Amino acid sequence: MIGEIDTKNSPTSSFSPSPEVVGFISDVKKDYAVGHTILTKSWNELNDNSVIDDMNRGRRMFNAHVDEDYEDPGEAWKWRGTRSKARNKGIAMHANLTAAYLLPTFQAQNTDDEVDRGVSEFMTDLVEWMAQDENSNYKENFLSLVFAMESDPIVYLGAEWQEVMQEIKIKGEDGRYTTKEILDEVLSGFKAPIYTADQVLISNAFERNLQKHRHIGKRRWIEYQEAKAKYGEHENWEYVKAGFNVVYNEDDGLFYEIKDEEHQNLVEEYTPMYRRKDTEACFIGGVYMSDSNVDNNRIKHRDNFDAPRYNLQQFGFYPIGSHFIFYKSMMNAMRWDNALYDASTEIIANRAILDAEMPIAISGSEKVDTDIIYPNAVVTFADKDAKISPLLPPSNLGPLMASLNQTDESLSDASVNETLSGQLPPASQKAYSVAQAQANSKKIIGGVAKGLAASVSKYGLLMGDLAINHLSIPQVDEITGDSTRLKYRKFVLNNKDVGGRKASKQLIFDEELIGVEMTAKEKDEYSLKLLEKTGYPDNKNHIYYANPEMFSKMKFFSRSDYRELFPQNDETMQALLQGLEVQLRNHPNVNQEEMVRELMYSFFKSKGDKFIQKTPEQTAIPQGGPAPIGEQAKQKQLSTALGGITP
Repeated sequence: MIGEIDTKNSPTSSFSPSPEVVGFISDVKKDYAVGHTILTKSWNELNDNSVIDDMNRGRRMFNAHVDEDYEDPGEAWKWRGTRSKARNKGIAMHANLTAAYLLPTFQAQNTDDEVDRGVSEFMTDLVEWMAQDENSNYKENFLSLVFAMESDPIVYLGAEWQEVMQEIKIKGEDGRYTTKEILDEVLSGFKAPIYTADQVLISNAFERNLQKHRHIGKRRWIEYQEAKAKYGEHENWEYVKAGFNVVYNEDDGLFYEIKDEEHQNLVEEYTPMYRRKDTEACFIGGVYMSDSNVDNNRIKHRDNFDAPRYNLQQFGFYPIGSHFIFYKSMMNAMRWDNALYDASTEIIANRAILDAEMPIAISGSEKVDTDIIYPNAVVTFADKDAKISPLLPPSNLGPLMASLNQTDESLSDASVNETLSGQLPPASQKAYSVAQAQANSKKIIGGVAKGLAASVSKYGLLMGDLAINHLSIPQVDEITGDSTRLKYRKFVLNNKDVGGRKASKQLIFDEELIGVEMTAKEKDEYSLKLLEKTGYPDNKNHIYYANPEMFSKMKFFSRSDYRELFPQNDETMQALLQGLEVQLRNHPNVNQEEMVRELMYSFFKSKGDKFIQKTPEQTAIPQGGPAPIGEQAKQKQLSTALGGITP
């Protein structure tokens, strides 16, 4: 879209659109330049780095990038590497932030209405089905998204509904094949593509709400053949060339072909969007590929009131200021501490190399060559005054090791400590202390988790719009002659918690309502009746109905709870209970029996009645004599296993 134009040496393009399109191209080119400047200029908020430079530096850190060896051969022996401290912290952070897949939940505006509450639950389940559909990429991209948050100053998640057609061959009775075009179920449906910082051009770096941006552009470089498959039928396709950008020159009103040295076998796909003008277009290699009437190109993503909405939501690690849209990545936050850690490690490693292969000084002889200096070598000198002496002074790495430990603690403060990194605690550390440390560590990432949940909540509005506009409408089931049969889809969610039980949920839009005239009161009553039509209480298949007409007009709020990222951990609870049992054993105000019951339940998911040792009153000697010796032994073993608890 932009680039230096050498009008003398660059060939002109035969692309010659209408004045209306030329005017639109001129505006898009200016906004493209603004967005490009935002990505490439230096920002104080990013330590005087550009967004692109900050992104590249963060990725090098996360990938444990190591520079090439020293050019000086005399320094080739030195250690060149990294302890990958930042990367290991990033992996640990990722594990904690992806303990569960965050999904939005929905709430209707009128929470007091029973119908609205039921429809909200229906929407929540429907969006969950979208995310879990085998052809959706939400789950895998959610994992990639969190990784990108750790290294990039910003990352965007798109919400798109694709309808891709494919040709299939059908064998006739005569043995011949004919082709038929059908919907490609694998490539179609809900998709959640990731866009990195360099793939999205914005209009204002100090506006966090993307919906308030005057202009947003999405760009990516794709193979020429892929672009041809999508846009090859367009009248302007003939002007597209791989490895070239067609750039408009305002001075002479001509289009020039500018060679793209960086993407020689690719073409740029650029999609500018203007929400307030409700305009969305497409350019391939700088060539306009939309409707010749610019006003006919409306934004594809719509809310449930058919209003335009940008189908992107930004994500990031640490917010910077109150308005700056870009974030401080986790790698950026650890940059200097990680550099110090690696530098200190390098000094220690180099000293270890020198200690293992100590340089020596030879005096009194000119016939000793370094080739004879090797392990267990025996060197004989004719000159009695000849001698070999170590050249290395005694080391003093104590202060450096202390600094290394302090740096390690500083890195943990910016990320996660060892208790959340999967490292085993010292054997001397009590389980209760470990559990407490884990609980405290989660507070460190609580802010990041809340920010992630807030972005998922906003993203939920985009998913909800797609559900309303694509799933609550009937699909063509069969076409026979002049008649078309429509059919609503059924959506199944397995292994759902329904009333405290695991069951299968079926979500159905009731097709009996198609074309039925009803009053507002009748619609409400009918929706309520069908909303939770389930089988018997013990039935594992629960069917939920919704009125599609009413559903499509409902206005929802979207929510996401960050606490879902920290599911209850059985091991942690067991450790806490064990620690409490030791501290409160024989305490006069503690019910020891209930304590044991909770401890047993944490391990065996039962109240453990058979493990409870009876009190003297409960175990009075029966008339037949004392308890059998074997039973006494069992009680003693149990008491020992429980830490000597004697109620």
